[in-house]
Amino acid sequence: MTGNGGGGGDGDDFDRRLKAARAQYEAAHGSDRKRSPEERSRWQGIGYAMRVGSELIAALIVGVGIGYLLDEWLGTRPWLMALFLFIGGAAGVMNVYRLVEGKDAGIGWKRPDHDPGNEADDGKGG
Repeated sequence: MTGNGGGGGDGDDFDRRLKAARAQYEAAHGSDRKRSPEERSRWQGIGYAMRVGSELIAALIVGVGIGYLLDEWLGTRPWLMALFLFIGGAAGVMNVYRLVEGKDAGIGWKRPDHDPGNEADDGKGG
């Protein structure tokens, strides 16, 4: 045991020390929360573009890799590699489509379907 006594007041002391440490860190390094909405939007856009690019590249690499291995195994060079290049490209495009549509998220993490500009989707029915 640490000898803190294990009383109920330890949580309050921890919260106080945590707030003080966060304030000290933010004073020294600045806060991410102080970014303007435009700056946050720009960084989110850059992150989104990086994800789109990595989805396409990864699918192509996997497709070419599978095609290369099958070509080596079956001795059909370069036909299967060329075929799987196109299959990998199609898979990459499908991944990007799913990303754009919001269907890439796990259960419970999907973006809401409600569009503020769409009156037909206001949940009131008819």
